[in-house]
Amino acid sequence: MDPSTYGERIADVYDDWYGDATDVEGTVATVARYGTSVLELGIGTGRLAIPLADAGLAVTGIDASPAMVDRLRAKDGDRIPVVVADFATVPVEGPFDVVLLAFNALLVLTEEADQVACLRRCAEVGRRVLVETFVPGDAAPSQGVDVRHVDADSVHLSAFKVVDGVVHGSIVSITEAGIRLRPWRVRLATPAALDAVAADAGLTVEARWSGWREERYVEGESDRCVTVYRPSSQYRQETCR
Repeated sequence: MDPSTYGERIADVYDDWYGDATDVEGTVATVARYGTSVLELGIGTGRLAIPLADAGLAVTGIDASPAMVDRLRAKDGDRIPVVVADFATVPVEGPFDVVLLAFNALLVLTEEADQVACLRRCAEVGRRVLVETFVPGDAAPSQGVDVRHVDADSVHLSAFKVVDGVVHGSIVSITEAGIRLRPWRVRLATPAALDAVAADAGLTVEARWSGWREERYVEGESDRCVTVYRPSSQYRQETCR
């Protein structure tokens, strides 16, 4: 599985399945408060990027999947510049007011060293880094199969297994035409663990909420986390020498 695999396998159904997966309106409003230029890592089909651009923000994106970017282009033309590449290395130059890693994008990097390297580059090109992730529960199962959808023509199952802190999953679509696998992986990480990764990358926590409308984050209760990181003053001094 390479950085493009998830997008290449999910692009045909992504907007139908995940179009309202997170709070788009809240995301746009919060991002806009931090500036007018945005770099979105894992821009995908433009689920967030197009509303951000519609709100008057200058959006640039990175995504490893040509199929996902093709979907964005079909909806929005060439208005939003996109680099087709692995976003782990953040292969663009700034500065941007906001670097956005929404809907678990940072967790797709399943090695801590890759997360540190990615966030370090984010600190170099962005004035703020906004990260949205789910919060793993203490009692979460280590493996399982869930039924997502059943009708006369198709069955969709979601199977997963946790190995060394990484969830390996796949959505299995069964139709009369055959079986299609849509694999995914994410690294389990608590907000505290991500804060440590961010600190290694030269970032410090400025704000934290449980949602994009600044809902209060409660340790041990909130199942999602939105964190605003900013480059530490010491890191800024060192990189500007």
